[in-house]
Amino acid sequence: MNEATVNYYTNVYADKAPAQLDWTAGTAEPELVSMVYEGQIKAGSKILELGCGLGTEAVFLAVRGMNVTAMDLSEEAINVGKNLANLYGTNVNFIQKDLLESDLFDEEFDIITDHGCYHHMTEAERETYVSKVTKYLKPNGMFILRCFSDMIPGGPQPKRISSDDMIESFHQKFKLEHMERVLSFSTKRYSKPIGWFTIWYKK
Repeated sequence: MNEATVNYYTNVYADKAPAQLDWTAGTAEPELVSMVYEGQIKAGSKILELGCGLGTEAVFLAVRGMNVTAMDLSEEAINVGKNLANLYGTNVNFIQKDLLESDLFDEEFDIITDHGCYHHMTEAERETYVSKVTKYLKPNGMFILRCFSDMIPGGPQPKRISSDDMIESFHQKFKLEHMERVLSFSTKRYSKPIGWFTIWYKK
């Protein structure tokens, strides 16, 4: 991943407590919770979480019976996630790695979920990102992508993602099942639906 993003997350997790971070919810986002409770994500599913941050969603999935691998750039965030998993008495395979590095896994996952990783990719990195998700997801596997949308006021990073951006990136390898704007990534400044919640299936 681009150096600016790597440096930002390396430093921010080292310098701030979790409650000081705008994106920290302390729990799984409601869209993911609903997918588990409604049976779209089934117990025993082999799941890869990209950009897991402090590990709250990874631990939630593990508590609900999933086989979870969770990766993030930040060693500090990964350490918090490990402590959280230990507190709940559950097992998550936490990995401190960059998704764009070559050949991280020699296995395929039933589900890949991303809540806040894709929108940090530069346009040049998106092709590699899609190739990695495609490689690590089994045929007909589910890809859950949640990211910043173009409803958020402008800024260089994270990228403001339009529906066309996502469709352009994924349409050749994935079938779009669901797309909606949700309250994910909301802060005191942004209180309306500003994030994308999308579900895709690998062709």
